[in-house]
Parts: sequence; structure tokens; C-alpha cells
Amino acid sequence: MNKKISIIIFILLFHTMTLQAYDNGKTNFKLLYNNNLISHEVSSVFILPDEKVKFNIYNPLKKDDYIVKSNQGNIFSKKDFEWQIGFPREPGNYKVSITNINTKEKMKIIVFVLEPFSSLQGDYLNGYRIGNYPLNLINNNKNYNLPKGFIKVTPENEDTYVSSHFQLKQFICNQKGGYPKYIVLKELLLNKLEYLLYEINQTGFNVDTFNIVSGYRTPYYNKNLGNNDLSRHIFGDAADIIIDVYPKDNYMDDLNSDGKINYKDADILYDLVERVYKRREYEEFIGGLGLYRRTSKHSPFIHIDTRGYKARW
Repeated sequence: MNKKISIIIFILLFHTMTLQAYDNGKTNFKLLYNNNLISHEVSSVFILPDEKVKFNIYNPLKKDDYIVKSNQGNIFSKKDFEWQIGFPREPGNYKVSITNINTKEKMKIIVFVLEPFSSLQGDYLNGYRIGNYPLNLINNNKNYNLPKGFIKVTPENEDTYVSSHFQLKQFICNQKGGYPKYIVLKELLLNKLEYLLYEINQTGFNVDTFNIVSGYRTPYYNKNLGNNDLSRHIFGDAADIIIDVYPKDNYMDDLNSDGKINYKDADILYDLVERVYKRREYEEFIGGLGLYRRTSKHSPFIHIDTRGYKARW
């Protein structure tokens, strides 16, 4: 074995040994919020100003006891395993922690108070160009609704984890412009990403997060790309994703180890989504799935969304 090959093998072994074991980021207790279950150590909810949040412990044990704290929220009412919390009107993100006293498990909920959709002034929101949502198309389609509001993104909060393995900055639109920036993001998309991340780790890949090539797109940016006016990206429930672990270079990894990076690597992700499609617990995540080949401008990747019906391309 020559020296060069020995060095390469050493580097690969070292990389494998230093990778942290994947943690699914879940707690043993669950919260019920708006008829949805929250089970991750870090989760997000998105509300409008003056909207209160009600959390319930799902299927609690009588012996359990919990402590609920909020950095700026006011707990208006408290019953057995139920809390109603109000937050400042100012758009931003606020923290709620819920701790099981017996097990010491803690869940952190990031509550984002949105800038209401009605705050748009023409194409702009506080100097950030959003563009126009296609009202005539949306009004005639039951699978599309206008966003209720926008998440305000600043240099101070963009590193915030919105779920156990994904940060707010991963979903920012790729258009140029300063801060504040604004995005739309759906809880269901975060849950789907977490679900698929767990599944890809179960297959033997050690992946701490997906690289999101494109998350939210403003209608203005989406139009400039020449994309469909009803792209799911403008509604905050779509993501174009790749696995980018080693090296981290904003490009798809060689997942099938054939020495090439092409659609066959993206196809591994595509097939993973198809395999879980018929599972009962996956029903809430039904949506679009697309495979995109490598070009001179981008890596191969797959598109996922939560549009509510099956679409493939």
C-alpha cells in the first residue's frame, strides 16, 4: 500500500470516528398544540400578534409534573397539564420551556410572532421586497392559502434552531438584500424534514441536518427565476435538499460512492421518500417530490413539500 492511499484511508477513518452519533432530538412526552403533536426537544409555532398559545400534555401520566417557563410570555391560565400563554405584539421570537420534573426531560418551544400579511405595503415589507402573491390563482384553488404572516429574520435570531436539527437561516430566500429579511415557514415542513432526517440516518448515513438549497422564496424572487406562480416555496412548505456532510461544500455528497456526483446520488434521497410514502404515520406529510439533475449552476437535489396530495416529477 503506497503512502498516499494510507493517508486517504486514515483521513476517512478519522472522519468516521469523529462523527457524532445521530440524536433524533425527541422527548418521551408530547405536547398537543392546534390538534398537532409536538415531540421534539426543539419545535416552533407561528402566531399572529395578540394570538394566545395553548399547550396540553398529550396522554399524561398522573404521577408526572411539569414546570413551564417563558422568557417574555404571560401564562394566563393553567389547568392540569394545560397552559395558555400570551406573548408581546412585537414581531420576533420568544421561548417557552416545558420540563418534566420527574424525568428532567425538557422541551423548548420557539414562538414566533409574525408580521401580519396585511403589513405588506405594495411589494415591500419594512424595506424587504416580497412581491405579489397571485391572488386570482390562490382564490380558485383549495390547496393554496395566503400566508397569515411573515417571520422576521435578523442577524440576532437567524441562528435560532426552529426544530431539533434545523436553523432559521437555512430557510431564508436566496435573493439579495439586507436585514430584516422575512420568510414564511410551516410547522409541518419542519416535522417532515425531521422525519426524513431520522430515516436517512436509519439507513446508515450519519447526517446532522439537510443542506437546504432553497427554502422560502418570495414571489418576487420566484418570478425572477421563471418558476411557477404557485410554487410551494412561496407558501413556506417546500424545500430543495441535499446531503452535504463530507466535505461541507454546498454540494451533494457522493452517496453511492461511485466517484461521481450526479442524479444517482439524489435518487437515493428520492427513493427514501418513496419508501416511507405508504406508512400510516407519513400521511400528514403527503406532498410533492421531484428529482433535479446536476447542472452548471447547481448540485443534484430533490424537492419536497407538504401540499396535501401526491405529486411527482
